[in-house]
Amino acid sequence: MPLEFETFVEDPEHVKEKMERNISIRELTPDVRKTKYRTRYVKALVFPDPVEGKDDLLHIRYLQGERFPKPFGITILQELGPFEVKEKSVFTS
Repeated sequence: MPLEFETFVEDPEHVKEKMERNISIRELTPDVRKTKYRTRYVKALVFPDPVEGKDDLLHIRYLQGERFPKPFGITILQELGPFEVKEKSVFTS
């Protein structure tokens, strides 16, 4: 079963191609229910096509909270820490 994550972005159009990014993600489908919505700061490959991301899904929300209609693929490469400063935790161009 694929893992599902969520992040917040200013504009999903910045995720048009496969790209390595440092992002803050929230877990939506953890093994232990108590850790749902735990935020992690990671280095990850983000794919516009969810099939490319080893079946792990990244749901994107605009900063206002509205969910982007299609999920993206994600492959987590490295844990960078428990959190990051707000200005660096969202996609920007």
